[in-house]
Amino acid sequence: MGKIGIVSIYTLQEVRRDRLFWGFVPLMLFVIALSFFMRETSIVAGVEAFNRSYIALTALATTVFMALLVISSMFREIDSKAIYMVITKPLARHEYVIGKLLAFSLISLGIIIISLAGALVLRVGPVKALAVHYILCMFEQIVMIMAALAIALGLRSLPSAILGVAGFYIIGHSTKKLVDIAVNMSSAWVPALKVFYYLFPSLGLFSAQAAVLEQGTVSWTDILFPAGYAALYLAILFLIIVIDIRKRDF
Repeated sequence: MGKIGIVSIYTLQEVRRDRLFWGFVPLMLFVIALSFFMRETSIVAGVEAFNRSYIALTALATTVFMALLVISSMFREIDSKAIYMVITKPLARHEYVIGKLLAFSLISLGIIIISLAGALVLRVGPVKALAVHYILCMFEQIVMIMAALAIALGLRSLPSAILGVAGFYIIGHSTKKLVDIAVNMSSAWVPALKVFYYLFPSLGLFSAQAAVLEQGTVSWTDILFPAGYAALYLAILFLIIVIDIRKRDF
């Protein structure tokens, strides 16, 4: 077994012992219950309210859960000095980072599959649109996991790491709105705004919610550009982490 695989298995074993990991079950039950509540209390059509709530809440709950899991796991390793036993072995720092990313991505993939299965059972939308949406959601989760790793390893404070990841997520879902507002104010800003849009995390790319809710047409090729963008952003975050921890003694 390769070194990356060993790091992944070690991470999965450690995460399984974390009480936070088992909090996923009540979290998903809460998401479903809240979706039904929104159906009963919304002023719009009950089915539409439920579908909209389920799609939005499953994505948000997955992001929050995975971010907390990554941050908790990394800080526990650092505080318990367990990370020394890993990095002092003949293991390259990039192998350590990739192993961590792989482990947390597998957990996230499991959650995404459960969310997709729930959406299909509850008939939230067309099968193809739901599949595309949750594939895009997986890309977003991988970017968020890498961002959480970068922030957790870069900062020494647990509250600061949580705030940093929250800020990354909020900015990622605000860039499109900010760009739309600025374009309406002045079309001359469009070139600069495009740079701003793609330079900052543009997490709005990783969603096909409109196609799901409006029963719109969706193509498998719709995942190509977001996949390329995610790969590029992952590479940037990966370089930042490797450069940061290369000389780090933790």
